[in-house]
Amino acid sequence: MLSSFNKDKQIVDKYIDNYHIHKNNVYILRYKLSVQDNPKEFLNDFFQNIEQGSVIVITETIVYDEDAYLNAATAQVYDKHRRFYTVNEILDFIKDYARLSYFINFKEEIYIEDIVQHVKDTSSQQEVLKLLNDFPENIKNLLSFKEENGRLISFEPNVAVFILIKK
Repeated sequence: MLSSFNKDKQIVDKYIDNYHIHKNNVYILRYKLSVQDNPKEFLNDFFQNIEQGSVIVITETIVYDEDAYLNAATAQVYDKHRRFYTVNEILDFIKDYARLSYFINFKEEIYIEDIVQHVKDTSSQQEVLKLLNDFPENIKNLLSFKEENGRLISFEPNVAVFILIKK
């Protein structure tokens, strides 16, 4: 659902410049953990052939305690979606392989029209829109829902960039 490649590239470029890291030692994980059946096993395979001291960047949509609504909506749009994870869950996934060097999270605006384009048929589009519109008010506030003329136009989930150093 979320494309934060431009923002994470800016963050990584600044990190590389600040710490004078050679770009050949930087690995950016572009396969979202949220589509993996077993993210810990996936990360085990990912980290296996990376040299100690290398920099790994993981960019992922994150959730807090109330993740069921966003996960349900995303699963309606993307068949491969499993679930979004909390920061602590992601840190738990990587604890045996790497240490956290830098972390930043930000909100990313997602437009409803972009989401609807990924849904195949009109009835499924209506289901997704209904699901989003039926979110409880506290979740709408958490995700910064924006409406125009009574119609939902966008929301802002949290995205995190984890910069890790391979153990």
